[in-house]
Amino acid sequence: MKRSEPKPEPKFRRIAAAQRRASLIAATLQCLRQHGHEGASVRRISAAAGVSMGLINHHFPGSASLIAAAYDSLADLLLTSMRRQADEAGAQAARGRLRRFFEASFAPEVLDPGLFRIWLVFWSMVPHSQEMRAVHERTYGRYRQTLESLLDQLRREPGVPPFRIAAAAIGLSALMDGLWVELSLNPSAFRATDAIALCNDWVAALAVGAFPGLATGGGARRRSRASG
Repeated sequence: MKRSEPKPEPKFRRIAAAQRRASLIAATLQCLRQHGHEGASVRRISAAAGVSMGLINHHFPGSASLIAAAYDSLADLLLTSMRRQADEAGAQAARGRLRRFFEASFAPEVLDPGLFRIWLVFWSMVPHSQEMRAVHERTYGRYRQTLESLLDQLRREPGVPPFRIAAAAIGLSALMDGLWVELSLNPSAFRATDAIALCNDWVAALAVGAFPGLATGGGARRRSRASG
């Protein structure tokens, strides 16, 4: 009787590990959303995930690593969603894609108070944790690259004067962040539609050269006039 070849061992361990890490990250975000800084405790996270604290330490070197992974995961999820909505504009002009990006950035789920509590925890840890700083720099870099890509498309449109894309992305990002923080702190201050309109107006002003400091070579010209 011919012996059958032994079946390869199923690759369950790696999949289970990835799923477990994902579930721990989800539990961390849930705890931070509900409890703010108090939700960062390993005891609370393990209870929410239904696992022992030892299992968390098996998958992450410490609570800071787990929270850093949660930061990276949430930032990537939100940016992916915003980019996808901008891409749904298809072959629209760059301003249409930017408008869709703004709409996604001020959508109700992004203005959720629980989400703001999560970001407050992340930001408070950045100055004190090398891991959190690295995640912040990486995720902010991805966000900036997205804005730079959208602004580069705007700069290529006929009639748009040349401008410094990286500097423009910093300015636009600061405007969006400030509006988002103010709306999150005080939803009655203005409406999300007002924030979107301000961002669209900023882009319209940029497209007609209303920001001399962002014009290509603008800074050098100002310094030359000042020295003369």
